[in-house]
Amino acid sequence: MFGCLVAGRLVQTAAQQVAEDKFVFDLPDYENINHVVVFMLGTIPFPEGMGGSVYFSYPDSNGVPVWQLLGFVTNGKPSAIFKISGLKSVHTEDVGQLLQFCFIICSLSGPDDTKSIGNVHPSKCGSEMV
Repeated sequence: MFGCLVAGRLVQTAAQQVAEDKFVFDLPDYENINHVVVFMLGTIPFPEGMGGSVYFSYPDSNGVPVWQLLGFVTNGKPSAIFKISGLKSVHTEDVGQLLQFCFIICSLSGPDDTKSIGNVHPSKCGSEMV
């Protein structure tokens, strides 16, 4: 359903499904990641009126995941590029070696699928769920 691409790396299409509506990509070796492209594969569209919120996570200095909403993808906006190089250094000096991207399938806030998705927090997404 989703794909993830970091420059200089192979495309990732095998997201880990951690709940019925939550999918996670692990991105090791964060130091070399500046931008991430997330996209729908085109094989399975979202149901009418649904989309996917895109979050990314990095561990804080205590190892606790810090989740940040980046944006969304929908049938009408099936891909997005996110700059994360400044985000992961704003909150902590040592963010560990692993970033995660979480897609949460949720209802759109407006009648068409180009409107912003509401702020759905990825609780129980990623390592908290596993």
